[in-house]
Amino acid sequence: MSRKHFSWLLFFTFLVAALVLMVPGKTGRESSIERTVFLPAVGAGVNDIEWLRLTGPGGVTIATLERRGAAWVVEEASGYRADWGRLKSLLSALSQAEITEEKTANPEYYPRLGVEDVSSPEATGVMIEFAGDSGLPTVILGKNAQGREGQYARLQDAAETVLIDRRMDVPVELADWLDQTVIDISDAEVVEVRINHPDGESIKAVKTSADDTNFILQDIPAGMEVKSDWSVNALAGALAALNLEYVVPEDNLAWADVVRYTLLTADGLLIESDLLPIEASAEAGTDEVAESKYWLRLQAGIYTTAVENGLEMAGDDEAASARAETINDRVRGWAYRIPKYKFDSMSKRKSDLLQPAE
Repeated sequence: MSRKHFSWLLFFTFLVAALVLMVPGKTGRESSIERTVFLPAVGAGVNDIEWLRLTGPGGVTIATLERRGAAWVVEEASGYRADWGRLKSLLSALSQAEITEEKTANPEYYPRLGVEDVSSPEATGVMIEFAGDSGLPTVILGKNAQGREGQYARLQDAAETVLIDRRMDVPVELADWLDQTVIDISDAEVVEVRINHPDGESIKAVKTSADDTNFILQDIPAGMEVKSDWSVNALAGALAALNLEYVVPEDNLAWADVVRYTLLTADGLLIESDLLPIEASAEAGTDEVAESKYWLRLQAGIYTTAVENGLEMAGDDEAASARAETINDRVRGWAYRIPKYKFDSMSKRKSDLLQPAE
């Protein structure tokens, strides 16, 4: 073989070797196992699951979720509705997760991966346990893998830690497991807003037709005028996309000196809302200051004074009654802690809307 042909052959060999080195390959641990389903029993019986508990660091219960009839509820929130979308996503992910790599079986290294026993205050994982008679294993979900997809996990009764092929959405706050939607009444539907304060001050804004652009503020004192149409129109949007921060049975609170916020819609729906502020106060014997909280309870009905008020009805009593009953089935008996900005928008005073006339 000539030196020229030998040089070309040597160059070609080096080029192929370089290309092979550039192609990412599996690690020895990855190539040593075949991908298998992490929790096959969950996938086989996912539709039969009726109870599960999430426990965080220090053995503190995050949420206990239970199926009651066709709905899931959260036991720690007095049986309020659970966020079914979040729970369904978690169960789906658990049933489909696959093991991509086997990791340590040495308990000394568990904290690095976040799969140590959650009874430890220093733990970082979340434990998911199912009803004892379900036959499903208890699993500890640890930290997310760094620089790669997946999450570390370990069965509570097993020593081996594994890397699974996905990351689970497991919030550690109870409120995140609640169905957070309270009510959604678009401001475009509203034709009348009323706000009544316990000291007797009241606000009323109306449209003579649902097609009107602006609300007209009623009973403006002499020498005063509306600051802006926007400030009055904004009164109607307080119940649009209203989400809770927390929820308790309404009997847990003393409903005295409430602000009453009322909406009427063009299709005949009446929504009455009681607003109860609980102001921040120093707790007895401590220097802590409790956060101000703003609570709301709702009741829906229909109104029959449309003709008297000059409103043009767009719907019928039957449809409005059905809608009111659907809302009441959802909110009856509950008190909702709501964001301060929503509370503020439902408890406006005339001084917030008026200014001296020019």
